Amino acid sequence: MALADLLNAQEKPIREWLDAAKKHVAAVQKLQKATEDGIVRDLERLRLAAQASAETLAERASACPEFDFDANAYLQSDGEFLSELRAEAERIGLTVHERDGTIFSYPVLVRREPDLAAVRVDKVLHFTLRPSVIAAALKKIQAREAKARPERFIETLFTAYELLRAKENLASWIDLPLSQVYEILTLLPGSEKEYTLLDFTRDVYFLDTSGITETKKGYELSLPASTASRERKAKLLPFVDRQGREKLYATVKFTPPGD
Repeated sequence: MALADLLNAQEKPIREWLDAAKKHVAAVQKLQKATEDGIVRDLERLRLAAQASAETLAERASACPEFDFDANAYLQSDGEFLSELRAEAERIGLTVHERDGTIFSYPVLVRREPDLAAVRVDKVLHFTLRPSVIAAALKKIQAREAKARPERFIETLFTAYELLRAKENLASWIDLPLSQVYEILTLLPGSEKEYTLLDFTRDVYFLDTSGITETKKGYELSLPASTASRERKAKLLPFVDRQGREKLYATVKFTPPGD
């Protein structure tokens, strides 16, 4: 059974439980008010009414079934989460794609966290797993402008490129694998968890589509893909755009001013 169906099945008994709780609180409040005002004529009747509402409340609580659901299995790569999310996304006109366990929903990345019974949308952890709620949140994010800072990222990329050239003792300005540039950017322990390779690839995509191709010092950026990848044995980094098209990145090159 789909998660939405399981949750819907829980809603009715929970709603009846909540209604009974509200009526019980109201009954006790009437009893309290009569006691404060000294309306002794009504005290016993109100006490019995409050007691009866408490019994009804207990019955509603007992009638609410146990929620037996394996969230870990649901979120695994072979679980039902992705297919249900895709169905909800399609229903509201949103496209999602999956690559290596990560879900692309331009401009954000959704990662499953089975051990936490949660999903991570970019860096924010969400404990709601209802597919319709997640799809609606992704739709709302997609309607906003992506928070990209390509003018800052090109400077960061250039610095990492320079460090990699120095590490490889390269005198020439050649195509270097983006995956190795990423390794330079995430040298600190644990930083690759905060800034994943897919986060890096997305920043490369935003830079590529921004129209910014030159650093402040005038170094010209280029992002060769397939040919350079074969020559340098660079790892291909995929990104899925708003239209669901896959864009591949492999290497980066900066050319000095005047060359």
